[in-house]
Amino acid sequence: MTIPVILSTGSLFNFDVDTVMGLAQETGFDGVELMVDWRRETYTPDHLQRCMHRYDLPILAVHSPFNKSFLSDWPSDPIASIKASVQLAEKLGARTVIVHPPGRWLRIQGLVTLPDSSRKISLPLPVVGPGKLGYWLQNDLAEFQSKTAVKIAVENMPCRWFGPIRLEPHHYPNLDTLNRFPYLTLDTTHVGTRRTDLLAFYKKVEARVAHVHLSNFNGKEHQLPNQGFLPLTELLKRLKQQMFQGLVSLELNPTSLQADDESKLKKNLRESLSFCLQVLQ
Repeated sequence: MTIPVILSTGSLFNFDVDTVMGLAQETGFDGVELMVDWRRETYTPDHLQRCMHRYDLPILAVHSPFNKSFLSDWPSDPIASIKASVQLAEKLGARTVIVHPPGRWLRIQGLVTLPDSSRKISLPLPVVGPGKLGYWLQNDLAEFQSKTAVKIAVENMPCRWFGPIRLEPHHYPNLDTLNRFPYLTLDTTHVGTRRTDLLAFYKKVEARVAHVHLSNFNGKEHQLPNQGFLPLTELLKRLKQQMFQGLVSLELNPTSLQADDESKLKKNLRESLSFCLQVLQ
């Protein structure tokens, strides 16, 4: 069985969900990963089910929102937010929910209204300790996981560099802590930020990987699969050899996809999918 290759709607976060699903269907993807964000359309089951029916395309994964500042009718509590994401996934028939570990910085965000426009502003504030989300992930996630067929996969996060000093914007960056969670999402471009070997990293967590965010890294994150120095072909070969039971989700961005040009966008989507299928089929 071929590993499903899906498109994250976060790759085109500047487009509405309906448009992204149409593009995913037109360019040949097996489904989509839904990024829940501030737009009500991203978490309204009836609307999402209509999109699935319209394009005959499943939503196979749900990415829990990592910025809840502007969400209405969605829990602000981080644990309740994950549980709401699981409930949404169950309603949509999705296999996996992707969650971020707690950040070391809290972003206080607001909306500034100007005479002819509005702008979001963001102020980062340091957070002491991983908080109740961290406690829940370490101590209660496994029990909650046992009550649902949806796999809750904690994502490895990127680091930042200040000269030779590595900065960790999120808690649980090391392999020991990641391997305590029942399931993981392997994000390849995030591994790239760490200046470490992707295949070696994967080998140390492979038993828990249930989901893959695939994109390349060339100093910038979420690049097209063929634009960077990560050994993505070798990783895909390994997934195929191991008969990986999860999903490969292309998580790119509007800039790398050249989303402002429709023909280039579709070409990049097709070529990115082809990059994966040449190995996985």
